[in-house]
Amino acid sequence: MNEYLELLIGIVLAVIGAFGIYYFLGDVITVLKGVIGIIVLLVGALFLMIGVSDIRSRREEMGAAEVEPSEEGSSEPGR
Repeated sequence: MNEYLELLIGIVLAVIGAFGIYYFLGDVITVLKGVIGIIVLLVGALFLMIGVSDIRSRREEMGAAEVEPSEEGSSEPGR
């Protein structure tokens, strides 16, 4: 596609989007207010997963430093 046509389409869509936000400003604000709780919940869950992952990796590092590494993949003690 022509670069200028892509630029023109982008400008037209941006203007339509800006007009839509202005025209439906009350509804846009209502949606944003409703989404705040969901965003906070998702960010909290993300930080929780990161924290649990960090704690697990620290435990594994401490366990690996205290215990000598054994042969992996062997399920029987005599092998």
